[in-house]
Amino acid sequence: MSLNDIIPAKYRKPVYVAYALVGVALGATATAYGPDNVPEWHAVTTNVVLYIGGAFGLTAAANTIVNQRANGDEPIIEPDDDNDIIDPDEIEPDEELDDLEVVKADEQAALDAQLAAEVDDTPPPDDYQPRH
Repeated sequence: MSLNDIIPAKYRKPVYVAYALVGVALGATATAYGPDNVPEWHAVTTNVVLYIGGAFGLTAAANTIVNQRANGDEPIIEPDDDNDIIDPDEIEPDEELDDLEVVKADEQAALDAQLAAEVDDTPPPDDYQPRH
């Protein structure tokens, strides 16, 4: 039995948001009173909220799904959009070629060189002052 069976995510999410807002409100209240004038109710409430935070953290950790670790060899562009560039060697025989834009490696290198040539490397004048 998982936590989703006990408390569905659609109910947990508003509770997490309310918890975050209570934490922000407590922090703002402490700031408004100053370090020496914080009322006793605030100290008690803050301790209770911090205690509950541990349960929220454990709940979040228990519901974090880790399927795989990244090793750095994953493709940057996934072949699921019409504008994606697909390596012809990675096309499965049963895939529809009409739905994929196939670009050969040498054509891609030429496109990359063309884009790099469009970059202006002219240094700014000595008296240049950015205005932003």
